Amino acid sequence: MADCFYHTGRDAVGACVNCGKMICLECRSMVGGKIYCQPCADLIFAGKKPDNQVKAAVSYSRIGGAWWLLPIFLTWVGGLIVWLVNKDRDPAGARYMLIWGIIFTFIWWIFFWFINWSGLLGNLRSLF
Repeated sequence: MADCFYHTGRDAVGACVNCGKMICLECRSMVGGKIYCQPCADLIFAGKKPDNQVKAAVSYSRIGGAWWLLPIFLTWVGGLIVWLVNKDRDPAGARYMLIWGIIFTFIWWIFFWFINWSGLLGNLRSLF
């Protein structure tokens, strides 16, 4: 009989279905009626990575609704501020606010161009 890959001198009871290493009773993890070694079971079923591939977990939170006031009123500058402050906390939301800040820049330009073109701005100036 073959020896356990992890414990030399112990008899293996089976082979891991993922990596094929022979493992003893102590190293065996049974999942769904199949034999796995512990590193493969952790990798596949627990979502864990082997020790040499461990990375810091990143958790994102959503940006609050009040942040939308900056891109609306300060246009691209507000969008840039929101992106700089929140890019690590909510990358997707920060990117959308930057894009909306640029869009609001054009909306405000069109709005003020329309007011000036229609003569409303001239009429408001004559009142004061």
